[in-house]
Amino acid sequence: MSQSNSNQDDTGAGKNRWWSRVEPEERRAMIWATAWFFLILLGYFIIRPVRETMGTIGGTRELQGLFLASFVAMLVAVPFYSALVARLPRRWLVRVVYHFFAACLVGFWLLMHVDSPQVQTWTARTVFVWVSVFALFSTSVFWSVLTDLFTSGQARRLFGLIAAGGTAGAITGSLLTSQLAIHLSTGTLMLLPVGILEAGLWCAWRLELQAGAIRKIARDTSAGTDDSNKPTGGGVWSGITHVMKSPYLAAICLYLFFVQACGTQLYFEQAEIVSAAIPEEELRTSLFAYVDLGTQILTLLVQVFLSGTILRRFGVSVALMILPVVYGLGFASLALEQSLTVMVVTAIAARATGYGITVPAREVLFTVVSREDKYKSKSFIDTVVLRGGDALSGQIFGSLRGLGHSLTAVNLWALPVTAVWAVVAWRLGQRERRLAMRESAVSIPGDRGR
Repeated sequence: MSQSNSNQDDTGAGKNRWWSRVEPEERRAMIWATAWFFLILLGYFIIRPVRETMGTIGGTRELQGLFLASFVAMLVAVPFYSALVARLPRRWLVRVVYHFFAACLVGFWLLMHVDSPQVQTWTARTVFVWVSVFALFSTSVFWSVLTDLFTSGQARRLFGLIAAGGTAGAITGSLLTSQLAIHLSTGTLMLLPVGILEAGLWCAWRLELQAGAIRKIARDTSAGTDDSNKPTGGGVWSGITHVMKSPYLAAICLYLFFVQACGTQLYFEQAEIVSAAIPEEELRTSLFAYVDLGTQILTLLVQVFLSGTILRRFGVSVALMILPVVYGLGFASLALEQSLTVMVVTAIAARATGYGITVPAREVLFTVVSREDKYKSKSFIDTVVLRGGDALSGQIFGSLRGLGHSLTAVNLWALPVTAVWAVVAWRLGQRERRLAMRESAVSIPGDRGR
């Protein structure tokens, strides 16, 4: 089936029957991918409120340093990850990465039992940076595997529902943490995700068993091959050089820089407003957990009922433009009133849109690039570029506040940024559409995966 005919089916009379066109092999793969993502975000959202609480302790100045340290940590981690990608098959790459994260959690648990204020302080700072690294690498590796397994057409149909599985895990993690935070120590909370990550690896193995079948269904130029036993190859720095040479990858970087820049500004404002409104650390942790819970419930609704429909019916361009619009409305509201209520509503709306619509849409962008770029360039973009956006925007926000500029002024200045961001989103989505059509043109006729 051609690209144009597939889009017509998804947006026309056949839009209500799209699920019936999903092959049994694709459904099985989607189930295991959904379960794996559920467990990844379940583990992350158990420890996320701990990171949020640590970020409010030292104020804006401390946050600037922590965001900068997170960026430096990404710069160090990416070459090591690229070396693993070049040498390890996909299935072993996944195991090494998630075993490493599980081992780190055990190490933090041991350090938190050391009776030394200095060790406790540096452990807290290290945990903040580590959680930032874990959040990006754990999801980046997951989506790299999925963009390697599924074509652009399959991704438009399935990624929204797969992302919903992760959201369900996030909801479960937020709910558990909101109830357990006042009963368990921080060290115990950090230890819980170890078993969860290991269970996720079993789901990843089951997904890997479906690799050959779903690629045959797609009937693309790599049909019938099984890349799980082949290292990606290439150089350690090739992911970075490819980004510099490719206008398409550079445009993805620019889009995600805007995502992080606006998200970091909102995060810093959240820290200031929450610290002023709620002095008690335990209550802040509970609030952050409930904010996460509200965010993920709304995200789940968006992913189940809107994300797939928007991608199939309106395309990637429209899906990518929604987040800049939401941030623009949020910053305008915060310019008028910096209350806890407005902050919570804005944070939930922005995060739900980002997780629910932007994440599936941006992952579709990587289905039309080379396999090496899906792992190396994507990991560089998902880590260094994202944390670079955090670090730079954090420094800018901290400097503006340090110079005495009000939150009202900072929010007003952010409005034209969101307008430029929306234009970048539209052009990027159009470029993905052209690349997907070009890829479809060289595929075997009758491609049902498109």
